[in-house]
Amino acid sequence: GICENVCAHIKGAKIDKGHKRDYLTSAQVKAVLSGIDRDTLQGLRDYAMLCLIVCDGLRTIEVSRANIGDLRTAGDSTVLYVQGKGHLEKTEFVKVSAPVEAALRAYLKSRGERAEEAPLFSSLSNNSKGGRMSTRSISGVCKKRMQDAGYDSERLTAHSLRHTAVTLSLLAGRPLEEVKQFARHANLETTLIYAHHLDKAANKCAEAVSEAIF
Repeated sequence: GICENVCAHIKGAKIDKGHKRDYLTSAQVKAVLSGIDRDTLQGLRDYAMLCLIVCDGLRTIEVSRANIGDLRTAGDSTVLYVQGKGHLEKTEFVKVSAPVEAALRAYLKSRGERAEEAPLFSSLSNNSKGGRMSTRSISGVCKKRMQDAGYDSERLTAHSLRHTAVTLSLLAGRPLEEVKQFARHANLETTLIYAHHLDKAANKCAEAVSEAIF
């Protein structure tokens, strides 16, 4: 299995706590993204935002704090510098894939904003137009776009999109240490909770019992 015996010391309560929220399958993510109408500024913004969250596993606070000037380069990649949990500065970065970068550039071009210190995603509501989006409004956008695609459950939240990024990384066979770094988990135990959950999902006992009986 993905995490073999290393998971044995993780308490069951912690695993339960970590999986009160659901994640989406890759097919479900495609459905959510393809349902967003990109002929409007709001559609361009929401599409770019969801792409970034689900491909880079961002937390809503990291999305809220992101500025246009945080989109930079590292090595041969476009990256976004983020201010992670418990960090005072933007010292960490996430790699931005070509499709996600294209979505971000299309949104910024349509918005016509170039100032480095301007928020990467800005509000479109009348009272805070052009201002930084709060974590609450970012969560609201994610929730609404999932609902629009027919995925309406209280277990599906903006954080589910981050869960999705971590889960799909493990399902793609990426090593635990690499996924820990990608998710910016403070310790490996958090990453192992995901791996343990997937090991259970891959367990074939229920099917075997069913076949023996029926």
